[in-house]
Amino acid sequence: MDELTATARSTGDNSIKTTFSTCYMCTMDCPITVESQGDEIINISHPDCIRATAMLEQRESPKRVLGARIRGAADAPWQETSWDGAIQHAAGKMLEVRDQHGPESVAFFVGYTKEARPYLRRLQTQFGSPHYITESSCCFGATYVASTLTFGEDYNHFFQASRFRQEETKCRIVWSNNPKDSLIPYERHYLLAEADKVPTIAVDPRRTSIAEAAQIHLQPRPGTDGALALGIAHVILEEGLEDADFLATYAHGFEAYREYVEEFNPERTNEITWVPENLIIDAARLYGNARPAQIIISQEALVQHRNGLQNHRAVMLLAALTGNLDVRGGNRPWTTRLKQKGIALPDGTEKPSGMPMGGDRYPVFPDIYNEGQAMLLAEYIESGRIKAVFSMGTNVMMWPNSERLIKALPELDLFVVSDFFETPTTDLATVFLPAATHLERQTLVATLGGRVQYRPAAVTPRGEAHGDTEMLFDMADALGFKDKFWDGDIHASFDERMTPLSMDFNDLPKNGKSLTEELENLPDRTYQEGGFKTPSGKVEFASIRLSELGHDPLPSHAEPLWSPLASPEIAADYPLVLTSGGRSPNFTHSQGRMLETLRSREPHPRIQISPADAEARGIEDGDAVAISSPLAEIQMRAWVNDIVMPGVVHAPHGWPDANINALIPDEDDALDPITGYPPFKSSLCQVAKV
Repeated sequence: MDELTATARSTGDNSIKTTFSTCYMCTMDCPITVESQGDEIINISHPDCIRATAMLEQRESPKRVLGARIRGAADAPWQETSWDGAIQHAAGKMLEVRDQHGPESVAFFVGYTKEARPYLRRLQTQFGSPHYITESSCCFGATYVASTLTFGEDYNHFFQASRFRQEETKCRIVWSNNPKDSLIPYERHYLLAEADKVPTIAVDPRRTSIAEAAQIHLQPRPGTDGALALGIAHVILEEGLEDADFLATYAHGFEAYREYVEEFNPERTNEITWVPENLIIDAARLYGNARPAQIIISQEALVQHRNGLQNHRAVMLLAALTGNLDVRGGNRPWTTRLKQKGIALPDGTEKPSGMPMGGDRYPVFPDIYNEGQAMLLAEYIESGRIKAVFSMGTNVMMWPNSERLIKALPELDLFVVSDFFETPTTDLATVFLPAATHLERQTLVATLGGRVQYRPAAVTPRGEAHGDTEMLFDMADALGFKDKFWDGDIHASFDERMTPLSMDFNDLPKNGKSLTEELENLPDRTYQEGGFKTPSGKVEFASIRLSELGHDPLPSHAEPLWSPLASPEIAADYPLVLTSGGRSPNFTHSQGRMLETLRSREPHPRIQISPADAEARGIEDGDAVAISSPLAEIQMRAWVNDIVMPGVVHAPHGWPDANINALIPDEDDALDPITGYPPFKSSLCQVAKV
């Protein structure tokens, strides 16, 4: 492991403590070593990662808010208060709202960090609310649902297992992944390092590093990935490259799928996707003739569309079509995933009654993913169904048509937010709880490779900041649920979570050193013993559950609400296809913009625009430009390059002064009708020089 060193000032205390910790500047929990003297950190050794270089600044930044605050309304001045005072105030208001409007009038939301989610879920169930919502309402959740519907619960982490390197793989399709900017070790990631050895097909609207390294780059119009997958399937079937034996035994609805795919010949697929016919054919032949072959897929890039779930199903089904499921070198279930005991419900208790947010409109999402659909939060507040929100690490820019939620949140009787800094979300809160950074809080880590670790706080939290778990235990106590929260014993909760493992909490070193849980590698083709855990017991090319809910059971193509084909009247004024959210190695979503270590590397948001589109608008590289849609207008700087093709622009997300999601529609017809996901990656806009 390449290591970098971050150094803080010395206190003169010769007693140096070493803590074996993890980095949480993203969610990978990479191992780090922290040396401290008293409450001063003097050295951090960490992997070669840009974001990790800022973790010390994150803790010591003078911009951190270190005291609790309360106020009567979002536009009232803040009042400083004690931690206990803020907790009691928030709990009192929550109970007041529950008494007046019922527990279903309070929603519980968590964004980052994810470490305390089991405890927030437990707090929600004990409070009696059906509304537990997270950022997974526009991130991983739909991927999980699509995989489960298609292959069964053993494959619900299809995307994660697809990223594991396998020596047996003879061909790789890397679909909407850009490891150089998003997957540690970045430019040394095996997908890039081995692209000249293992034939690689890259699918991405942008010419990314993996696209440049690949033998074939398919560059679809954003929002048409599903149609492209159907076009590849057409060629595979036309040329007899499918695994007929597998399909005859383990495929449900395949004949209907075959008939539907006949429509997507290379000519029609080109018309929809803009991908040249010859490249569609070449990619299908390369993938179809390779055995075994692997599809590496993103957890959100394919589902952040109006047709997201069906897009994702269409792509994943290529693995079944070619018999590349559960074979070494192909797409396998994540059988080595560490599974902790769920603690959302204390033993012997039942889930709260009531419909989770969006459960009436998108029933398959809460049914399979077990969360409400947070994209409807503004609607629930506007209609008076939600009166209070308790949230942790919330980002209002996460919502499409963000201004709608920004206007709705001040109508709440209570809006609790925890964070490190002042943000666009804390500006709308009525209670602020200062959060401890990962260097200051304890947690239980159970992650890739069977690594199990108690991560202690390396140093004491600054000011009145508290760890997320401590925060929720304090809230549980104030709400009268202490007995349901292990009587305040956090370590006892860790022990219960570790029940399925071969070790317990007492076995874990308290200085943070990790232990390894031995994980069993199951043999290939386990489906031969018990089939697939779907209603049919087979891979569902035609989904029985989707059919029962009135949706198309096939992975059908549908245009975005706003697209050159579906809405020419809008495209007349907003002719550029807008995609957004490509990862930056400097930031995790909206996080890090407060940190000079990271901001100095990427000081401004820049929209990628092709030279042809820039010239037509009189735009030069670095110019200030206005980006507009029928909903809003923001400004960024122009980044003129050939990373995007003519007719397409790409904008980064997470910038408070240039929130691209404000331009994205949130009306019913714009959201995925199955999951409620927003079309962050396929919309329309105009770009003009300022």
